[in-house]
Amino acid sequence: MYQSILVPVDGSDQSRAALEVATKLVAADAGGLYVLNTQEAPPAEDGIGKVVGVPALNAEELVQRKGLDVIEQVCQQVEIDSPQVQPIVRAGKPAQVILSEAKRLGVEAVVMGSRGNSNIKSLVVGSVSYRVMHVASCAVIVVG
Repeated sequence: MYQSILVPVDGSDQSRAALEVATKLVAADAGGLYVLNTQEAPPAEDGIGKVVGVPALNAEELVQRKGLDVIEQVCQQVEIDSPQVQPIVRAGKPAQVILSEAKRLGVEAVVMGSRGNSNIKSLVVGSVSYRVMHVASCAVIVVG
């Protein structure tokens, strides 16, 4: 049993399966289960903002709302409603965010899906999970 696990979720079947596995691996009495969703900041709506590529003025609010919705949906699918679950939403590149959050939280393990909701469906192990497996300083469990 792990005392603390980080589970990145994106709404994919693989991330749902990873959360199911993580709920079985975290200590039932005092374990911490951090459920992370990473969002890209939405681009600005105005013409200049689009051209320059700056995020929308309310990007942080939009990221938080969308990310919490994803986390809530995945937790409902897995049927967990536990005080152990601590939702985290961050903007950025998924692999970088996962690695920095794992380090910041000091988790013992990251449990993640082998592939997420990316455009590259043909890879056996997605680029995000591949990078996390090879760079993380904690255990990484990849669920297929």
